[in-house]
Amino acid sequence: MGIRHTFLFEPAVWKAEGTFFDAAGHALRLEGEMQVTHATRGWHSEGRMRVLSEPPLVIENHYDIIPFAPGRDTTSWISVNPVLGKLSGRFVLVGEMILSLFESKKGEHRGMEVLVKQDDRCYLGRGTVLAKGGKISSWSITLGRQHQA
Repeated sequence: MGIRHTFLFEPAVWKAEGTFFDAAGHALRLEGEMQVTHATRGWHSEGRMRVLSEPPLVIENHYDIIPFAPGRDTTSWISVNPVLGKLSGRFVLVGEMILSLFESKKGEHRGMEVLVKQDDRCYLGRGTVLAKGGKISSWSITLGRQHQA
């Protein structure tokens, strides 16, 4: 039997805290939250992160996720990001990890995120967004489950 994941698989609100790294590698504090909901037409995740810079940078993502089919360890998602535009990606389950691989509609941006389950209420997230010229940003966060959505 595989790992039972709670992030994405259960409606809930998750608090995010950690560090955002810009293209030059400068580290800035990051905080925010994500809300995962389930509907008959699929799963949804709404996220809002704030990079505590001067001025603050707000990063928003709205994901539409096709639920994992029984016995499957991959599924697809699309997202609209105000800065990067429309993104498409895949979630892949690998043991205690949820991998997210994505690219922008025109292929100018690509990235990945790894979410590692610590327990039912905590995941560690590490990710990056890349462009042809190199890294745009990366992050290191902790997601903590707050309550049911």
